[in-house]
Amino acid sequence: MRTTTAAMLWAAACIAVPASAQVAPIEATDQIDEIVVVGARTPVPVARLGNATTVISRSDIERRQVRYVTDVLRSVPGVAVAKSGGIGSQTQVRIRGSEANHILVLIDGVRANDPATGDEFRWEQLTTSNVERIEIVRGPQSALWGSDAISAVINVVSRTGAESASLDSFVESGANDAMNLGASGRGSVGNWTFGGGVESLQTDGENISRTGTERDGSELSSASLSARYTGDESWRFDLGLRAVEAMSEFDPIGAFTTGLPVDGDVVTDSDSVVGGFGATFNPAGRTTWQMRVRLFESEHRNFIDDVQDSSTASDRISYALQANVDLDGNTLTFALEHEDTEFAQRGAVVFGDPNQDQDMQVTSLTGEYQHVATDRLSWILSGRFDKNSEFDDALTGRLTSVYQWSDSMQLRGSIGTGQKIPTFTERFGFFPAQFIGNADLKPEKSLSVDLGVEKTLLDGALTLEAMLFRQALEDEINGFVFDPVTFLATAANRPGESDRSGVELGARWRIDDRLSLGASYTHIDAYEDDDLGQRLREIRRPEHAGNVTLDYAPPSGRFQATLIADYGGSRLDTFFPPFPQPQRSIVLDGYWLVDLTLQYRISESVSIFARGTNLLDEQYEQVFGYNTLGRAGYVGIRADFGRLQ
Repeated sequence: MRTTTAAMLWAAACIAVPASAQVAPIEATDQIDEIVVVGARTPVPVARLGNATTVISRSDIERRQVRYVTDVLRSVPGVAVAKSGGIGSQTQVRIRGSEANHILVLIDGVRANDPATGDEFRWEQLTTSNVERIEIVRGPQSALWGSDAISAVINVVSRTGAESASLDSFVESGANDAMNLGASGRGSVGNWTFGGGVESLQTDGENISRTGTERDGSELSSASLSARYTGDESWRFDLGLRAVEAMSEFDPIGAFTTGLPVDGDVVTDSDSVVGGFGATFNPAGRTTWQMRVRLFESEHRNFIDDVQDSSTASDRISYALQANVDLDGNTLTFALEHEDTEFAQRGAVVFGDPNQDQDMQVTSLTGEYQHVATDRLSWILSGRFDKNSEFDDALTGRLTSVYQWSDSMQLRGSIGTGQKIPTFTERFGFFPAQFIGNADLKPEKSLSVDLGVEKTLLDGALTLEAMLFRQALEDEINGFVFDPVTFLATAANRPGESDRSGVELGARWRIDDRLSLGASYTHIDAYEDDDLGQRLREIRRPEHAGNVTLDYAPPSGRFQATLIADYGGSRLDTFFPPFPQPQRSIVLDGYWLVDLTLQYRISESVSIFARGTNLLDEQYEQVFGYNTLGRAGYVGIRADFGRLQ
C-alpha cells in the first residue's frame, strides 16, 4: 500500500465521523438523466439518439457495491469482459464482438486509451469510488471521436462539485486479504465549485496459474480533482485531473514446458495521469464557443525477480476548438482538433534492440448537424476528416435517427463508418524471441448499421428494447502472424472481411414500490477470414450472454438487497503449446456469476453493507489457462453526509 495515500484516506474518514446531516434514504430506482455527453458533439437527449445507449447512474453503482467499473459493464447488452486472473489482473472489454482497442474510453471527456499498451484502456485500474455515471453509446462513433471508436464510446464521468458541501467515505474488507478505503467530497466557494476523491485498494489475490500455490496480488491508489469557475451566464471554465498508481503480480507463460501460465515472480508497476482544461463562452448571439486542452500520460515498468526487464510509456496532448450554432432549436457544430502522441519502449538489447521513440500527429475537422424535423422525427448527421502524419487522409461519417411511432413506442437506427489506426506496438514493437512489429500496416476500416425499437407497457412500468446490429471490418490486424525471415511473430492485415452481427434484448419492470426486475440478452456472431480464406469464429467473444437483476427495497428506505446473475456463454480461445506443436483452438465453457448485495442504513449518515460474489463458486476461465476468483465475501461501512453545515 502507498503510505501517503492511505494516510490521506484515513484522515478523510476520521474527519467525516463526527459530522451530522440529513440524507435521502436508499432508493430502489434512480431517475437517469436523459442527456448524454458523448452521443453527439454537443449533449443530446437519449430520446433523440439513434444509437443503442446505456447510462449507469451513481445509484446503480451503489446498489451493486462493486469496486471495478467492469463489474457493472458486464451486465450491459453487447459487452463481454475477459480477465486474465483475479482482482487487478489485465482486463479486456469487447462490445458487439469488436476488438478490445475498438472501444474509445473517455474519462470526463478526455481520451484515455493507452498507446503504451496497444491502445487498450487499462480497465483493471478504474474503480467506481468517485464515479458519478457511465455512458455507453454502442455503434460506430469514429465520425465524432476518430480512431478507437469503431464499435462504441464509453464516457466515465467523475463526481464533481456542488453548491452544498458533502463528504462520504467507506472502508471494505474481505476475501484474499482485500482492503479498500476511499473518501470523496464536493463543495463550493463563491463562483467556484470543487470535487475530489482518493482511494486505496489492495489484495493478496489468488494463484492465477492452474498449478502451484503462489498468490498473485495487486495494489491500486488513485486521486482525482475537479474544479469549475462560472463567471456569469456567458462564460465558465473547468479543469479535472485523475492520477493512478498500480501494481499487479502475474505469472509468466511456460513457453518451453506447458504453454500455460506457471508460478513466477513477475510484476508490472504502472502510473497514469488523465487531465483536461476547458473554457466555454456564450456571448450574445447564436454561437457558443468551447476550447479544450486534454492530456494523457502513462508508464509501465515490468519486473522479473525484482529486476526491471522492460518498460513502455506514452504521452498525448490534444487541443480543440468547437463552435455550436443554435438554429432555432436545431444545432450546427464545427470542431477543429490537433493531437500529438509519443510512444517510448525500453529494454535489454538481446538478439535485437527494443529501445525506441515514436510519435504521430493527427489534425481533424468535424462537422455535425442535429435536426428536429417534427415532434416525432429527429436525426443527427456527423462527418470527420482526419489528416494523419503517418497514414493516408481518412473521412468517416454517421447518420442516426429516431422516430416516435406512438406515445409508447420508439424506433431508432444508425449507420456509420469507422477507422482504427495501427498501434505503435503493432507497427514498431519489439520483444526479443517473441514479436517484431510491421511498419507497413494499414488502418482497419468498418461499416456498421443498427436498427432498434423501444416499447413501454403497463402504464410505463415495463420497458422492452430490441436492437439488431451488423459491422463489416476490412483489413483487420492479426497480431500473431509467423514471420519466416525472423522466425518471430509479427502483425499483418488480414485479407477479406470480418463480420460481427447480432441482437441485443432488454427489459425493465417496476413490479411495485418494493421490487424491480431487469434482464438483458445478447447474441453475437463474430467471424473473420484467415489467410487461406476460411471463416473462423473470433476468440473471447461469447455467442450468448445475458443478465438478470432483482432489486428489493421496502418503503422504509433502510434496507436494500440486490441479486445479480450474469451469464457468460461459451467462447473460443487460442492455445499456443510448446514448439514445434501448432496453435489450436480451445472452447471455454459458459458460466453463471451470481452476486448478492445487502445494505442497511443504521443512522441518517452511516450504512453497513455486505456482498457475496460468485456465490455458485463457478470454476471458469475467461482467458485460457488463467484462473479466476471463486466464491468470495466482503463487508464494509460507509459514512455519507449529504449537506455539511
